[in-house]
Amino acid sequence: MKKPFEQIPFSPARWPFFYGWMILFWGIVGIILSVPGQTTGVSAFIEPLIKGLGIGRFEISVAYMVGTFSSSFLLTPAGKLFDRIGARWMAFVSCSSLGFVLLLLSQTDHIADGLATLLPEQIGLIGLLSFLFFLLRLSGQGVLTMASRNMVMKWFNHHRGLASGISGAAVSFGFSITPTIFSGMIGLHGWSGTWLMLGILLILVFAPLLLIFFRDHPEASGLVPDGKNHGTRNGTEEVVRQFTLPEARRTFPFWAFALTMALQALVLTATTFHIESIFELAGMEGSKGFAIFRPTAYVAISVTLLGGWLVDRTQLRWFLATMLLAMSVNLLGLIRLAPGWPIACLVFGGGVANGLFGILMSVTWPRYYGREHLGAISGLCMTFMVIFSAIGPAIYSAILKFATNYTAGNLACLAFALALLACSFFARNPQNRNASEIPLG
Repeated sequence: MKKPFEQIPFSPARWPFFYGWMILFWGIVGIILSVPGQTTGVSAFIEPLIKGLGIGRFEISVAYMVGTFSSSFLLTPAGKLFDRIGARWMAFVSCSSLGFVLLLLSQTDHIADGLATLLPEQIGLIGLLSFLFFLLRLSGQGVLTMASRNMVMKWFNHHRGLASGISGAAVSFGFSITPTIFSGMIGLHGWSGTWLMLGILLILVFAPLLLIFFRDHPEASGLVPDGKNHGTRNGTEEVVRQFTLPEARRTFPFWAFALTMALQALVLTATTFHIESIFELAGMEGSKGFAIFRPTAYVAISVTLLGGWLVDRTQLRWFLATMLLAMSVNLLGLIRLAPGWPIACLVFGGGVANGLFGILMSVTWPRYYGREHLGAISGLCMTFMVIFSAIGPAIYSAILKFATNYTAGNLACLAFALALLACSFFARNPQNRNASEIPLG
């Protein structure tokens, strides 16, 4: 008798402990493998690319923005595909695709030389980089991250917050050290050689490992979420309805959470991209701006671990309100930036917001809307996030052209955050039949 695919090459039900913890480990690995397609991973290659390809900083920034923005429109269809074929095949294909894109990127200079015979050199190079960044962001930042995160959330219910907290802390640490690792590899092997090695590793080593150990959901393996059934905990509601994407879009909480996450993505990318300039305009050394990243990361990791434990016992709207309050504190620190309390606001507010962002991005959609259409619903949210993250640095650059600082942009984001803070108190779980859900249509 032919074995079901979920039991090849082994059955998770025969594992000596609940296989969900293996899923958590490999989900973390999958997200960390997406680093070459994340801004934190690409940043290590920017300076070598500028020198190696003879391209300007503005031109490569435009190519990156175009690639990122374009990739966002395929994330919702990718999420729907995830719902159909599952995390196992989705992760294998996206990891393999990311590897092939890195192989192409390693040959950018040679491909550009070929295009130069057909197009003006700079136009061909910008177009090539835009296309390759589009593929890089789609496969890495988008699909591989989504498949890995959603898979973990399908395997947990009452321990979903704990799993999210562990994942968030591990991923934060992994993301924080990879730029240093990539820089060291570039120093030894060059940007082309580094991308070539990473691509080969993803295709020949890690993609097969994901195919072996990933599993879409516990029921297909004869298991249940958390390894056993639980009763309802205080502050949480059982999933009694599986929302489709159109149904989720018609609920007020979807927009409250999705727009909050998109705003956080905009603020984070814009301030990170311009951090040196922001500090210089505040009368401080630009290098001081980079010094806030480490303490902010420590705060974020602490909040992620504590929040991951609490979120299984608390209504999500209070986490949303806390995140927006922290975001407002962070923006207030940016607006009044100077040594002392504004720096503390920047570190504490940014760390708390970043920590809660990771938890809410993972926990909200399966708890509020169920697991059946998780890919489509989370994919639309990621679309908003990627769009906002793509336009954030450009908006702040445009503001600086007409003003002497970034205050107007920070004030606009603060007003948006405060408006969402007022809305957060009404973002009740639609699974609760007594919740006063506010429909939009």
